[in-house]
Amino acid sequence: MGREMNRATWRLISAMSLVVFGCSSAKPPKPVPLPIETAERGAAQAAKSSAAGNWQTAAGQWQSALQDYRLLNDRAHEAVALHNLAEAREQLGDFKTAHGLLESAAEINSALKKEDQWWRNQIGLLQVEAKAESTNELAARFEKLGSKQPANRTLKALFLNERGLWHSRTGDFGAAGADLSNALQLFTVEKNDSGAATVVANQALLLERQGKHREAAESWRLAQNRFEALANPSGIAVSMAGRGRSLLAAQDQLPVAEDLLRRAARNFRALHDEKEAQQAAELLRKAMELQGKNSGDATGLGL
Repeated sequence: MGREMNRATWRLISAMSLVVFGCSSAKPPKPVPLPIETAERGAAQAAKSSAAGNWQTAAGQWQSALQDYRLLNDRAHEAVALHNLAEAREQLGDFKTAHGLLESAAEINSALKKEDQWWRNQIGLLQVEAKAESTNELAARFEKLGSKQPANRTLKALFLNERGLWHSRTGDFGAAGADLSNALQLFTVEKNDSGAATVVANQALLLERQGKHREAAESWRLAQNRFEALANPSGIAVSMAGRGRSLLAAQDQLPVAEDLLRRAARNFRALHDEKEAQQAAELLRKAMELQGKNSGDATGLGL
């Protein structure tokens, strides 16, 4: 019996050994090399800062990530870091640096034949040139792009939105309306609520430029509703200012215009956008003057 017990015990131990051996044969995944882990961690932190609108911090973090990816000769991620660093520099008002960074990203993506990423760079360049009021550069870029459009529907919508704004600025209102309408349709199909809200705001701006101030006020109201649903503070402030400005231009519902402009100016200051805050405050003074009120100084406006 003792011999049988020994055999049973041996079979159990043998089976357990096989199980353990089977587990140990599945090798754990190779650890990520430290330089790659450092680059990925830095890029993730930079992306969080960008999403939060902490542009000064984001710029420094994207600069570090850019250097890390260059040391790894990771060209694809280098282009991503260049693009995102450009966005941070643009938000800080450094349009010249942003422009150069986007051009560098576009060169890399062109060499890597990454068409979608190249289009993102081109759209970024259009936005920077528009903000910098580089009219000649903007016209030249649209001419260079010609009739080409991205295959990706979201990118196509972004491009049409920028081209619609360009037509709006140059007074080609029919073309502007068509481009913005098509952009809105594409964003809606793609369920891109942020893009759709932006286009509705740009449609309101187009109506303002056409002198259709009451219609513009209604379009700004719709844009504001969309941005509120997205909890987008910047979009909300822009929409309130736009609606207040439109009502003021129409000399319609002046108390409503006054209230909107006061809250817009306050929100722009909270967002550290002094330029927009000042413009809203100036319009607020006009609204108060039209109602026969004493405009007073900034503190008197409740800003």
